[in-house]
Amino acid sequence: MPLELDAIVDVFGLEPAAGPPEVPRTGRVGGTDVTAVHIGMGPAAAREATARVLDDSASGHSPVHHVMVVGVCGGLDPDIPVGAMVNPTEVVEYSSGAAYPHTPPGDAPVAGRLVTTEGVTLDDGESLRLAAEGFLGVDMETSGVAEVCQARGYAWSAYRCISDRHVDGLLDPRIVALVEPDGSPYIDGVARLLAEEPDLAANLDQLAADATRAARLAAEAALAACRVLDAGGGPASR
Repeated sequence: MPLELDAIVDVFGLEPAAGPPEVPRTGRVGGTDVTAVHIGMGPAAAREATARVLDDSASGHSPVHHVMVVGVCGGLDPDIPVGAMVNPTEVVEYSSGAAYPHTPPGDAPVAGRLVTTEGVTLDDGESLRLAAEGFLGVDMETSGVAEVCQARGYAWSAYRCISDRHVDGLLDPRIVALVEPDGSPYIDGVARLLAEEPDLAANLDQLAADATRAARLAAEAALAACRVLDAGGGPASR
């Protein structure tokens, strides 16, 4: 989402380039060049964006040594609070079951699994089933990034922080429907919904605050890992 990109730009100290989120944001961490690009929502968008970043035939292409996917996720385990980082042992694509081992740089402990879905699900029963299978969080992009990186031999890692949980009841289908394909809110739709049901304002405010905080925590975790890579640590990279 744009708020995730904003958090990365701020935490990494990248150049806040003018233009839409699709315009790459660049900067440096130590001796390492960093480029942040906006993915959009869903595994297909993630695969397309990652392939574009890794396309060494593109004009002006710079070598890529490590790919990070950074942002928020939904919480599946009722015992893990909003604001907790998910550092999974593996990422699984929900539709195919394809699994991608996660070996991030640094020494933060890995635990549990992260599942990537095509869309947002508000099915409490399915969420509890996934939690029982060891999934701590759900997102819509990480398996797409992992798939492309693994196929092309590039190192990758994920930094996801829980921004909402199905057990808290803040989300409902009307709110989910107000999210644009790039992750930004549909402003006119939000205004109409609040005019019809002003009591939803508290839910929306809480969701926005939690997502903003989670996006920053995820960006801070990614920055710490980037510093490890810049110092020569972490898993082998291309």
